[in-house]
Amino acid sequence: MNGLGTTRSPSGADAPPERDLPVWPLQALFVLYPLWWVLGLAPFAGAIVSVPMIRFMVRRGGTLVPRGFGVWLLFLLAMIMSATQLDSAPRLVGAAFRLMAYGSATVVFVYVYNCSRARLPVRKAAGFVVVFWAFVVVGGYLGVLFPEGSFTTPVGQLIPGSIASNELVSSLLFPKFAEVQTIWGADEPFVRPAAPFPYTNAWGSHYALMIPLVLLYMRIGATPWQRIVLGIAAVASLVPAFATLNRGMLVAVGFGLVYAALRYAMRGQVRGLIVIFGVMAVGGVVAYLTGVIDNITSRTEVSGSNDDRVGIYTEAFVRTLESPLLGWGAPRPSHTIGVSVGTQGQFWNIMFSFGFPALLFYVLFMASLSWATRKVDLGLIWLHVVPTMAVFMMFYYGLDSTQLVVIFTAAALGLRERRLSAVPPPSLSPRHLSSKSLSPKVISR
Repeated sequence: MNGLGTTRSPSGADAPPERDLPVWPLQALFVLYPLWWVLGLAPFAGAIVSVPMIRFMVRRGGTLVPRGFGVWLLFLLAMIMSATQLDSAPRLVGAAFRLMAYGSATVVFVYVYNCSRARLPVRKAAGFVVVFWAFVVVGGYLGVLFPEGSFTTPVGQLIPGSIASNELVSSLLFPKFAEVQTIWGADEPFVRPAAPFPYTNAWGSHYALMIPLVLLYMRIGATPWQRIVLGIAAVASLVPAFATLNRGMLVAVGFGLVYAALRYAMRGQVRGLIVIFGVMAVGGVVAYLTGVIDNITSRTEVSGSNDDRVGIYTEAFVRTLESPLLGWGAPRPSHTIGVSVGTQGQFWNIMFSFGFPALLFYVLFMASLSWATRKVDLGLIWLHVVPTMAVFMMFYYGLDSTQLVVIFTAAALGLRERRLSAVPPPSLSPRHLSSKSLSPKVISR
């Protein structure tokens, strides 16, 4: 491998690097998440593992990035520039957390893209996510069984009060097991599991994004006994999943499953279509018989959340027009309802916080991840489903924490598989470091 290009073998795979990248940092991020959470280090886990990741990539040299990666760097630059619009120390702390999350997810993306198939096969990476998913399900049960539960993490005890008073920091370092929402007009409070995340919506978005990778692992990585265990776990996960009363999660999972079923059908795999629709039908019947649908309808009626979302989206757009290039640096209190503008979906968060140019870069890059992975082998189609779901979910879910790491991990694996395949797709043809070239970028030592 030279400093400006990639040597390719006849099979289309890159020549082996001098020193392969170890996978333990990625494993530590996902598999050790329970430890990160209990210690209060979950918000910093990505940043912590990014340090050895960067060190290993620098030491090895010849780091590749996919075509279009510069668009993401432009987004990060626009995000940094928007910090000039911050007007208080608490908002500066929140902005630092968000920048850390985006930056660490970027490192994970590049790292996974550069890991070899031999060291990090898709099945192993999916297995890491499955372990993380299992803990998320356990956290959901904590919220169901102990809705009033909470604890102070060791890091939370060490953080100065001036920083801990920040709402975002407090929710991360003093975690609660569930959101207990007392809504006027409701017969009783709504108990919605959240652990190991600050909010129920975060639980729902993580759960939805990881379901495709769980299905992928069951297909290509699990032994027969593991498939049985995972099948039982998937059924058991419906208890906390339905308890969240999270419409967005159910819609996202449904969207992902339907999309995958159609992709299977387009490639002549009718059996996959039948199985997926069968699973969705069973899930729908269970949701109806257990009263989940009625509870969701009841909560929507008394909370007026649909009208609130339309209003907050409109306010986000109108107020962004007042600072279109750099946004406001961070979410701000709404002028009409008791929530912050820019907290009801990643699309709106980026538009309001960082401005229209940042929004354009973000949407272009996320859409490119979906487009560039569309031709992965049918057995790996779930790697494509995850970034496709992200494009759909960005309009009503925040995707700037571990969700982004999951999205980037799936996308990087899909892009790597396409790069190493015999015939690269036009959208991901290899490019040199030169902007005029058409091969993967190489960052040499």
